[in-house]
Amino acid sequence: MPMYSTDRRGALKIIGAIGATCAYPFAGDELHGQTVHETEHHAAGAPSATFFREPDLATLSRMSDLIIPPTDTAGAIQAGVPSYIDRVVSTNAAHQELVAEGLRYLDAQAQRVDGQSKFLALNEAQQLAILEPLCEAYDRDPASPALPRPVQFFGLIKGLTADGYYTSQAGLMDELGYKGNHALPSYPSCPEH
Repeated sequence: MPMYSTDRRGALKIIGAIGATCAYPFAGDELHGQTVHETEHHAAGAPSATFFREPDLATLSRMSDLIIPPTDTAGAIQAGVPSYIDRVVSTNAAHQELVAEGLRYLDAQAQRVDGQSKFLALNEAQQLAILEPLCEAYDRDPASPALPRPVQFFGLIKGLTADGYYTSQAGLMDELGYKGNHALPSYPSCPEH
């Protein structure tokens, strides 16, 4: 089993192809605004929630951190992803049901793996051992209507993590280098490899 890597490419292994996961359920100004008003709270290290209880938000925060960990740029937590997930899920009853089932599944797997009652009580290798098969099953056929509910749950959180991160200042501007509203004197060509 591959171990956790601080290398961004290693992190992207667990989230797969970003283009296949991004759904952007909110308008662009709402996504950017989400990171602006959350920045001070995240600097203190605690994501805010309006829908999830603290233990559930802590588990979702850990998942998003395993999907996009901090490297030389901010990770998912610092970019406000847990609060973004909370916000999106709070507006969709089907997402709420799926996430509730998924969180129960993670804790049941933790009990099976190590007798721990909570996913968060497991070490990183054990957490990844639970998440990686879900990721692989989702990546094989993300559009399949026959995906098991735990795989659907992981796919939802994976997609929301990518959406939230790559529409935040940390993901879009700091990591990807998007300048926005910037006139170029000419179009740059693709570099030769």
